[in-house]
Amino acid sequence: MLAKDIKLGQRVRVATNNMTALIVGKPEYYSPSSKLVRIKYENSTRFEYMINTALELLPTEEQFPAYGGTHERKPGEF
Repeated sequence: MLAKDIKLGQRVRVATNNMTALIVGKPEYYSPSSKLVRIKYENSTRFEYMINTALELLPTEEQFPAYGGTHERKPGEF
C-alpha cells in the first residue's frame, strides 16, 4: 500500500499476521522507500506501528460507509 493512499479510518489487512486493523495515524517517515503507519487491531486494545508495504487495503465493500463500503460495527466491537 502506498503511503499517499493511506487515509484515517480505512480498514486494512496486515500481511505479517493476517489480522484486520484500522488506520489511526498519518504515515510517518521511516526511510525513503517506506513509512510507518499507526494502526489499531479490530476487537483488541493493541496499537502498533506497521510499515506501509505490510498493509493491504480491504475491498471497498468491507470499508466503512464514509469510504463507500457497507461495514458497520456490531454492538460490543471495539
